[in-house]
Amino acid sequence: MSSLPPTDRPRDALYALFFASYIPVVLFFDSLPLYPAGLAPKALLSVHEWYQGHFNDQLVITQPPWFRLFTLLEPLYQLPVAAWGIHALRTHSPRAPAHLLLWSALCFGTTITCLFEFYHNEKMSAQEKGTLITMYGSYAVIFGTMMVDMFCRIQKILVAAARTGQDKKAH
Repeated sequence: MSSLPPTDRPRDALYALFFASYIPVVLFFDSLPLYPAGLAPKALLSVHEWYQGHFNDQLVITQPPWFRLFTLLEPLYQLPVAAWGIHALRTHSPRAPAHLLLWSALCFGTTITCLFEFYHNEKMSAQEKGTLITMYGSYAVIFGTMMVDMFCRIQKILVAAARTGQDKKAH
């Protein structure tokens, strides 16, 4: 159902590019704690160790149970939907707004939870908090923007359908 090329739908093109950059982050960084022991490539483990030492990300370091759940959701749900989302946005799938609304709402919720935790964490300096809030916050802005955009798209479709239904009843 591709009515317009992705270049004529700039938000969709940006979302698809975001997904393309998001997928490797999930596969090679965020999901690293889930790799079976001994199967994680040493280079990835080195990057992960550097990240922990450099940024003092207490969520990655301490892995509280709720954060482990968020980490598990990434490869099980967020990654497949992001991969599907690239195709869905390129082909202008009518299913995209509903799926991506759910996806972005989940991602936004998990990310702002992490931001809240950083803000209140006493084991991190103000500079470390600021750096991590900026890093995670940029994702929250993207997820939040997509969430509002997809909600508005669904609203537009529902309003148009309601008008069509009313027009049919009037005739």
